[in-house]
Amino acid sequence: MKRIAALLLALPLLVQAQTTLRLCAAGSPKTFDPAMTDSGIDHIAHLPVFGTLVEVKRGTDQLIPGLASSWAVSPDGLAYTFELRRGVSWHTVEGFKPTREFDADDVLFTFGRLLSRDSAFAKAFPSVSPYVVSFGWEKLIRSVEKLGSHQVRITLAERDASFLSALSFAFTMIQSAELGAQLLKAGTPQRIAQLPVGTGPFQFKSFRADSVIRYVKHPTWWRQAERPRADQLVYAITTDGSVRAQRLKRDECDIAVPVGPADLAELKKDPSIQLATAPGMNIGILAYNTRRPALARLEVRQALDMAIDKAAILRAVYGDAGTLATTPMPAANWAHDATIKPAPYDPAKAKALLQKAGVLPLDITLWAMPVVRAYNPNGQRMAQMIQSDWAKVGVNARIVTYEWGEYLRRVDAGEHDAALSGWLGDPEPANTAGQLACGAASGTFWCNAAYDKLLAEARQAMTQAERKVLYGKAQRIAMEQLPWTPIAYGRQAVPLRASVKGFVLDLDGSIYLDGVLPR
Repeated sequence: MKRIAALLLALPLLVQAQTTLRLCAAGSPKTFDPAMTDSGIDHIAHLPVFGTLVEVKRGTDQLIPGLASSWAVSPDGLAYTFELRRGVSWHTVEGFKPTREFDADDVLFTFGRLLSRDSAFAKAFPSVSPYVVSFGWEKLIRSVEKLGSHQVRITLAERDASFLSALSFAFTMIQSAELGAQLLKAGTPQRIAQLPVGTGPFQFKSFRADSVIRYVKHPTWWRQAERPRADQLVYAITTDGSVRAQRLKRDECDIAVPVGPADLAELKKDPSIQLATAPGMNIGILAYNTRRPALARLEVRQALDMAIDKAAILRAVYGDAGTLATTPMPAANWAHDATIKPAPYDPAKAKALLQKAGVLPLDITLWAMPVVRAYNPNGQRMAQMIQSDWAKVGVNARIVTYEWGEYLRRVDAGEHDAALSGWLGDPEPANTAGQLACGAASGTFWCNAAYDKLLAEARQAMTQAERKVLYGKAQRIAMEQLPWTPIAYGRQAVPLRASVKGFVLDLDGSIYLDGVLPR
């Protein structure tokens, strides 16, 4: 009886030892396949599950080993040889139980999917990875070879200074070749988008759209000696930013992301809340669909740009959480050219340009983001202000919006005339600049040979000084041609309960939750 009593007394302690970290997230992922999306909402859902060959040290721009324990680059800059980490276990989830550990076959499978449009997995989806297109990887990567069970060599067709950095991106997250083979055998390759299996700190448990994602701790994660983790991770899908802020305040979540400036200002007053901040490696933009006859004309884009009172938008939408954007490159990025000055607000000149072009009255759709982002805290309010500004110069803008996943899909398909969007960048400028490369999913369908040539030269230049000059020239072309109107750079701030320990906000806004404990 004494032994039973002792066990009963110990039971509450065992229950209390189970920790749950709760994140109030902005939306449901449209896919759990990191290769086929450029959505920030999707990537937040992928980060707990998957790993990459190369990682970025939290809160810095320093590249560190990930699933590749080391690498060597050939003297000509073309061949990258990766030594793969041993003893890395795959997740066991409902519907899949691995029989082996991570090895070179998984790297070949992952890159084979990314680079081949003829594979069954490629045919299961309507498009190739948007990052593969914007980085030009189909032409850049000449071969991916298995040199041994834990050694891989990737050979490039030409030097690319951005390549190693790109390997830390979510679209390169390593996926299980064994799972792929199982899905192919069953004739269901499309299920890879609903069955995330990785090597990361948390295993996928369940998903209910627009409600909740549940993860559990991966018991044999290879980094577990370095970073503590909660036993469970719960994403509470909360689409309204103000509701996310209130749920955080009521202790219904431990972290809320993202939250708009007005709500952040209120949360800062609460002693039970802390703010994690970082410079804004991002940009909020208005993309013009250059497939539309009127918007294909430079003078029309110039007029629409100078008709927008961006300073007023900055005050009303961002408050002190943003600065005026002057180029498509985030101001926090080392390649940003601070000498570029955008055209000033000038509605009279804008109207004269439109009259000279003979397009007035001009009726267009203006698409408003339905989600809160650091680069755009209030898409509806911004759209209304632009609509009002354009009305003054004879442009009738009809505001359109959709659920975020549908919004992105329709913008990628070119259904919009002008669409508010943005980019959560990173320290590698090729990734941000590449969003405006010909064929990239930038919402513009803009192609400029001189711009693309500068990007190619910048990728091959091996010193940062040379690359900065080339990216500066590319930014000037973008500001002259205006496929995007840059609006603002948003300062990143993530509110969390004061009891939360170990959270570090990355420069690119990524939300990593290993190493984070709720209390």
